Amino acid sequence: MKLLSHTLIAVTALISLPANAQNSTTRQNVLLITIDDLRPALGCFGDKTAITPNIDRLASQGILFKRAYCQQAVCSPSRLSLLTGRRPDTIRVWDLATHFRAAAPDIVTLPQHFKNHV
Repeated sequence: MKLLSHTLIAVTALISLPANAQNSTTRQNVLLITIDDLRPALGCFGDKTAITPNIDRLASQGILFKRAYCQQAVCSPSRLSLLTGRRPDTIRVWDLATHFRAAAPDIVTLPQHFKNHV
C-alpha cells in the first residue's frame, strides 16, 4: 500500500512539472501506475534481492518519495482519495462496497479533469 501511495504521489508530482521541451499545442500524456500490496521491495528503495531495472530507471529520472502515507487502510477509499484529492471521510466512502458516485455524484476525478482540460 505504501508503494501505491509513493507511486501515485510521484506520478502526481511529475504531472505538475512544466513541459519545457514540448510545444504548447502538443497534448501531454500521463502515466499512472498503481500496484496493490507491492511494498517498497524495489531496487530504487535499496532492496538487493529485487531486480527492477525499469522501475529503478523511472525513479532515477523522476521523483522518488520515501515518506508517503495512504488515506485509508482499504484500497477503494485510498485510491479514490488519490483520484479526487479529497479525504475518504469527505466523500463518505470507507469500504470496498460503496461506489463513490452513489456518495458523491458530482465529484470530478483526475482523469475527468484531464479530459476536460485537453
